[in-house]
This record gives sequence, structure tokens and C-alpha cells, in this order.
Amino acid sequence: MGVRAAVYFFLVATVALFVHAGDTGDLPFFLHTAQKLPGDWAGLFADPDLQVGPVQLLLFRLGDVAGLLPLLVQMGVAALLWAATGRLLTGRDPRARLAVGLAAVALGLIYGAYRDGHPAQVVVPLLWVLAGLEARAGRTVRAGALVGLSAGFETWGLLGVVVFVLAPRGRAALAGIAAEVSLAAGLYLPFVLAGQFRMFDYRWQVNGDTLLSLVVQPGTAFTWPMRLLQGLAALAIGAALAWPLRRTMHAVWLAPLAVVVVRLALDPVRYPWYWLALETLALLGLAEFVTGRLEQASPAMRSRLNESGSD
Repeated sequence: MGVRAAVYFFLVATVALFVHAGDTGDLPFFLHTAQKLPGDWAGLFADPDLQVGPVQLLLFRLGDVAGLLPLLVQMGVAALLWAATGRLLTGRDPRARLAVGLAAVALGLIYGAYRDGHPAQVVVPLLWVLAGLEARAGRTVRAGALVGLSAGFETWGLLGVVVFVLAPRGRAALAGIAAEVSLAAGLYLPFVLAGQFRMFDYRWQVNGDTLLSLVVQPGTAFTWPMRLLQGLAALAIGAALAWPLRRTMHAVWLAPLAVVVVRLALDPVRYPWYWLALETLALLGLAEFVTGRLEQASPAMRSRLNESGSD
């Protein structure tokens, strides 16, 4: 492990071990539900209030049993961010990777992923970015596996299908989509077949402080079919924005960012942890954009210096 990585992970571990949240959001509910694992796994989704996936619940259970949940969640999120940043900024200034990590710690993205009980808000966008890089390189089955895995944290991870606009060929994109659907179905289907699966019975209420309340009466029930329309709108806009830039590295983070922005704009509620996804992608996007600009400027600056020297 290099010095930069050591500094980064030391800071994350320090926060995880010594900073204790007074309000942990939905975390107690998820931990209580995860206690059904492994014995009563078939009834895991009998409560429609449960709106997170089996992968997240399994990780919560493992961390709780080990007594290391804050460390497991925060170090896991930090490691994924480090990996995604390294892949996205390959060939760029290595200091940028540390800068992104330190910014994530300072902004509370990593700590917030644990505190609110919704690490998916950071994990899912990071898996999408990794999937976008794989899809862009033509490794679409691997990309599909990453997107399918993201849906195992929370179902909106399925919207990561937008990254397949970056695939070099249509047939490759279809293979990736098939891999995504297969893995996501494999994660949820055992619960559907073995027990009461009532996740889709849940109803949100449109809040008066949302953009959606400008066109939908506050208090209106927001159903899962409406969630489907919300997702399709986010995908359509995300794909439309990313398509012209699909040959550039910008599209790797821009497509997921557009999906998240539209999803938030059309959401019936405003939970504080929703912003983690937007902030995560904005941070990665800013780092990629700035380092790309600096990379383009460097040869021009060297050329001007050389010309000045020859004079």
C-alpha cells in the first residue's frame, strides 16, 4: 500500500472507530431486520417497509455479528471509492486520487453512508462508474454483473443499465443487459419463491417540499408503477445526455449523474441520504473533468516553453 492510500485509509478508519452518530437514521430498522439471517431468510421481505436489497442486509448482519459494523461499512465504501477513482483517473496525476478520497472524508460521504444506514447511496453510483468503464472497454458482461450487484443493495441500482450506451456494439450491450437482469433476478428470486415478498406493496406520500408536488397533489400515494415511470424518465434523459459523449471519459460519470439528478427531481420525498449519490458522482466528475483539462493543457504549456527557450 502506498503512502497516499495509507493516509486515506487511516483517516477513514479513525472516523469509523472514534466518531459515533447520535442519529443513525434507518440503520436500527435494517439491523433488526437483518437479524432474521440466516434462519428466517424466507420472510425477510414480508414487511413492505423494507426497501433495501439482500446484499446490503447480509453485509449489515456480518458487520453486526462481528461487532465491527461502522468499520466494515466505512472501510468498504472507502475501498470502493479508491478503486473507482483509480480506474477513472488512470494515467492522470496520482495526487488527484488522494484529493478525491480526502474530499469524500471531509464532506462526510463515507461517514454518511454508515450513519444514515444507506451505504447504497454511495456504493451504487461507484459500481455504476466501474460498470461504465467496463462497458466502454467492451467488457459488457462484467459491467452487467456490477450493475446487477448494485441492485442487490437497493433496487434503483437497476437504473445503471444506462451505462450500456457506452458499449462499442449493440450486441455487446444486450449481453451486458442480460447479465445485469440475470444477477439481479438471482438475488431477489429466492425470496419471491420462498416467502412473502411485499416490497412492491409500499406506498410513498408526495411531500409538499418536492418538485413533484408542483404537478402532483401533496399527500398523493406514490406507487411502484409510478416508480417505474420515474426510472424510465431518468434513463431516457441520462442516455440522451450521454450518447453524444459516449466516446469520451466524461460519459462514464455523466450518464449516472444525469440519472441520479432526474430521479431526485421526480422523487416524492426528500431524505437527506439521497444527496450522497449526487455528491459522490459530482465529486468523481469534477476530478475527471479537471484532471482531463490539465492533461490537455500540459503538452501545450510544454510546447510554449520549448518555443520560448528556442528563441
